Amino acid sequence: MDAAGVTRALPIDATLVNNVLLHLRRDVAATHTCWTLGDRGSIELDVHFMPVMVSSQAGPTWTSSARLYDPAHVAVTLATVEIVVRSAESADLVLRPRGDLDPWWSARKPALFALASAAIDELAEEMLWHATREGVAQV
Repeated sequence: MDAAGVTRALPIDATLVNNVLLHLRRDVAATHTCWTLGDRGSIELDVHFMPVMVSSQAGPTWTSSARLYDPAHVAVTLATVEIVVRSAESADLVLRPRGDLDPWWSARKPALFALASAAIDELAEEMLWHATREGVAQV
């Protein structure tokens, strides 16, 4: 994974993104949630996304932080997660490293890319699930 990170399109109504993030936050008992992604490793995500103003973006943007761990928890990479609204019906999920990679991950970039791809896929599925929950449009 390079500085650009990984991006996944999220087919979600732009007006629902804020409510989906609220449902995600309410669903998690702590400030973080964690997914184990098989032999790729795991991700720990801060569920408190914050809206940010980014003048170069077409629509609203939310950001949070995450940590990517290898399967043995030997190395961690700090990351930023962004949700960027692109149109009325879509947004992009972006996961990129925050700062320089530590030497352990620098020597294993394909493994880090596989982990980041699995992590962003898992987050996309979670957000789509929350988007289908009853009452998400009325929050």
